[in-house]
Amino acid sequence: MDTLASYDDLPYDSVPITDTHPDGLRAIARLFGVAGKPAHACRVLELGCAGGGNLIPMAFYLPGSEFVGIDLARHHIEEASGLIDELQLGNVRVLHRSVTDDLSDLGEFDYIIAHGLFSWVPRPVQDRVLALCARQLSANGIAYISYNTLPGWRARAGLRDMLLAFCDKTARASVRLSQAHALFDLLAPALRLQPTPEAQGLLAEIDYLRKAPASYLYHEYLEETNEPLWFAEFMARAQAAGLDYLADAVLSTMLPATLGEETARELSGLADRLRVEQLMDYARLRKFRRTLLVRRGVAVNSAPDLAAFTGLAFHADLASDEELDFASDTPQAFRLSTGGECRIAHPLAKAAAMSLAMRYPDSAGWYQLLAAASAVVAEHGDERFIGEVAQFQTEWFSLAAYQSVRLSAEARGFAVEVPDRPQAHALARAQARRGKVVASVRHAAVELDEFGARLVQQMDGRRDLDGLTDWLLQALQAAGRPVPERAALLAACHQLLWTLARAGLLA
Repeated sequence: MDTLASYDDLPYDSVPITDTHPDGLRAIARLFGVAGKPAHACRVLELGCAGGGNLIPMAFYLPGSEFVGIDLARHHIEEASGLIDELQLGNVRVLHRSVTDDLSDLGEFDYIIAHGLFSWVPRPVQDRVLALCARQLSANGIAYISYNTLPGWRARAGLRDMLLAFCDKTARASVRLSQAHALFDLLAPALRLQPTPEAQGLLAEIDYLRKAPASYLYHEYLEETNEPLWFAEFMARAQAAGLDYLADAVLSTMLPATLGEETARELSGLADRLRVEQLMDYARLRKFRRTLLVRRGVAVNSAPDLAAFTGLAFHADLASDEELDFASDTPQAFRLSTGGECRIAHPLAKAAAMSLAMRYPDSAGWYQLLAAASAVVAEHGDERFIGEVAQFQTEWFSLAAYQSVRLSAEARGFAVEVPDRPQAHALARAQARRGKVVASVRHAAVELDEFGARLVQQMDGRRDLDGLTDWLLQALQAAGRPVPERAALLAACHQLLWTLARAGLLA
């Protein structure tokens, strides 16, 4: 079988992609009237599974479900197979096969994931992806397909064209990457002297690519194929294959109100939701999409059902440096674990956010959350706000749409504690041996520094906090690194343990 030489030479970084998790996809589907299979009892296929960094954590945390991944890069499959064997997982397998192969022997799937694949393969392969989804989705199955989108990606095309022309097409990936950075070094000083928006935009993109993973730069800008699409074109081809539009994996992008009152008013009279989505892409200059599809004939609501919203559960990894005011609707800042912040105004919403932050990674159902928030506002705020459930629901939906709060199809609890002798679970230790990213129980990437990753490998249940601190002290000394005071190192180790606990990484 053919293999992808560029991906064998420079494997794609393989990490958990939160938006692809079956639990979140099922929650979005329920908002639009589609009853997807529960995450704990489903079949999942990932096309282009890379080294298994997205698929294998799902299998580890969802032992009652079945997972299959295919990839054309042999190195990726060998990497993923090694991790599966080490973890002794019997509910996941990866195959060195192509999307263009006959995959009918794999059966039907409740979720099909194609992240970072569609735009980067030739059009005949794209058509096979769509045909496979139409043929092998189960009755209420959901396909997730990401792709570069016009008009936003057009701004990047110029830099890609320059890199393709400048770099030797016959050279290995590592050589072409060096050539790309040589071009950046040539362009950047001149661009800084030009005040035009075009020059400054190009400079910002170069600065971003200098810091990005090498695999992103190569496979996004130096691969032979990278075809951005208009949403309308993508959907026309999807419908021709037998698929219909469900939603976007990021709900906020579907809300005209996020584009301002005037634009929202213009779009409000349009009944064709595909037309509205395309027009919003124009207005946003959108460059990337995560489209969810279902089989033709599956009934889909045209807008999110707020009654279904109250049947969902929620989790959020938030923190606030402010003293929360539950007696007024003054907006207050909450920090997101992914970076950035959100602002929350209604006292019930503030209390609900605080409640989720304290119980993370647990999720809570709407009515459980409402009761907890009401109790906090009654005790520490103004009881008049307790009756404003509609206002709370509106703000809470907005927080969920922007992913400040995450949707779950059902409430779930986890045991979060730091035992006297911490033990990282098998997946965390195996991933820490392979790199610096481990997958949380909420399918988020937890990034560790070099010594954090090494420390996780030592968490086998034999050392207490003092023992782990002593080990880290010796490791820093052996590496010739600056060694802080032991008290500071002890505090850092304690903080890491709680970070791991909140991510569900301790057995």
